[in-house]
Amino acid sequence: MAIPQRNTPAASPVQGSVRVGKILRIDSGGAAIVEIDDQPIPAEIAAHLPWPVPGQRVAVMQDAEEPALVLAAYPLREAAAMSNGQDSGVQSAGVGFDPTTGTLRIHAQRLDLTALGSVEIRCGDSVLRFNAQGSVVLEAQAITQSSIGPYRIEGASIDLN
Repeated sequence: MAIPQRNTPAASPVQGSVRVGKILRIDSGGAAIVEIDDQPIPAEIAAHLPWPVPGQRVAVMQDAEEPALVLAAYPLREAAAMSNGQDSGVQSAGVGFDPTTGTLRIHAQRLDLTALGSVEIRCGDSVLRFNAQGSVVLEAQAITQSSIGPYRIEGASIDLN
């Protein structure tokens, strides 16, 4: 029985090359389209990474046998996070967190937040809750609504007290 030598790799060494690219988009299944040398390339995202956003620079490993893999993501600059311009026809988006104020900023054309049961947004004693059964609950000390144009309230029944 042979005893393995110290410091010998258990698996074969990585043969792919690592290149820098930019996220173009991410589909609903989690697959990314990354631009490398002006070419769009489909890539998988490594499980340890936070979700990258379009416009973010990433390190991508390409191997002839395996699909491309996003290994690392460059931090977003504050300017990129606050940008709302177009870059190569792709809408830029950004996420920023300020630990000194505890503020999370999300700047995007559209925010798609999906939950299996419910989504709840809280601020102080106010709560806005959406659930999977289709109801929306708003709890607050005061609710102010205004409209410049027509204001419609629709429903099977409306209770005002």
